[in-house]
Amino acid sequence: MNSDITIIITLYKTNEDKIKLLSQYKNFKVIIFEQAVKKNYKNKIKKISRIKFDYYFSNKNIGLSRSSNFLLSKVKSKYFLFTQPDVIINEKSIKLLQKAMSYKKNLIFTGPKFIKQNQVKKKHKEKYLIKNKLDASCMLCDTNKIKKIGFFDEDFFLYWEDIFLMRKINQSEYKMIQVTNSFANHKSGQSSKKNLYVNLIRNLNFKYGEYLFEYKINKLRKLKIIRQFLQSLLFITFNFLLLRINKALINVSNLLGILKFFKFYLKN
Repeated sequence: MNSDITIIITLYKTNEDKIKLLSQYKNFKVIIFEQAVKKNYKNKIKKISRIKFDYYFSNKNIGLSRSSNFLLSKVKSKYFLFTQPDVIINEKSIKLLQKAMSYKKNLIFTGPKFIKQNQVKKKHKEKYLIKNKLDASCMLCDTNKIKKIGFFDEDFFLYWEDIFLMRKINQSEYKMIQVTNSFANHKSGQSSKKNLYVNLIRNLNFKYGEYLFEYKINKLRKLKIIRQFLQSLLFITFNFLLLRINKALINVSNLLGILKFFKFYLKN
């Protein structure tokens, strides 16, 4: 058991195939937060994954930012691996991320090189590459440094929180690196059960996050919001009349994302 690293993962309507992937963390302490469930599914997840873990759940979807910050509050180890259930990474690659933390004193994140499944793992001339942005779906984090500077902004729900975090890191004394001999595979967009509601929630919160990010960095253009609001209304009507239901629903989710931002903006 590696006592220096804790794995933290948020689950939301996660497929059993992805829950099985949790077995790759059998030699680490694992903390799970499951969203939008009506009862404790710890035993079910334990049966599928065959690992030990601490488990927390909410009957509501509180968002990735809030759930991740909650999980961080439970971390006692020197480092934690922030990851997602559809990410594949082996123990060797995680240990290489840990080893890389000693490369510089001001490192806060180390991340693997993402490759496609069965892709040849090519060697890179440089073992460590300083980056302005890492793929936040899997990165090793220095616990104390993150608690000092703050993790995700909880105004973000599902998207853009990582971009905002990376921007904050780039404006600080801390650095992040990609470890080129550490590898991971991300089956993006497949960690949750595919259904219309999930897709609408994702699209809605992507649009909301887009405006929220621009607002927080003082680059929000009100004319853009008004234009896209009117365009969404027009496209909803147009696509419904042509019976393009899926496209119309995407337009609806865009409109709802804009309205969600309006609500936030009026409160602040």
